[in-house]
Amino acid sequence: MAERNMNDDFVYRNQVGTAIDQLRLALKTADTGGRIRLLNGALQNTGNAIGQLAQFNADGTRRPPRE
Repeated sequence: MAERNMNDDFVYRNQVGTAIDQLRLALKTADTGGRIRLLNGALQNTGNAIGQLAQFNADGTRRPPRE
C-alpha cells in the first residue's frame, strides 16, 4: 500500500510541476494563441492534481468512493 501512495504522490507532483512549467512558458511566450494554450493546459493540470489529491485523507489513506 505504501508503494501505491508514493506512486499517487508522484502523479500529483508531476501534474503540479507540469502546470508550473506551462505558466513559466506562458510568461515568456509572445504569441497570444500559444499563451492561451499554455494557460489552458496549466489550468487542466492543476485541476487534475486537485482531483488526485482529493482522493486521499490527510493521513494518506484512500477515501472511499463517492456514491
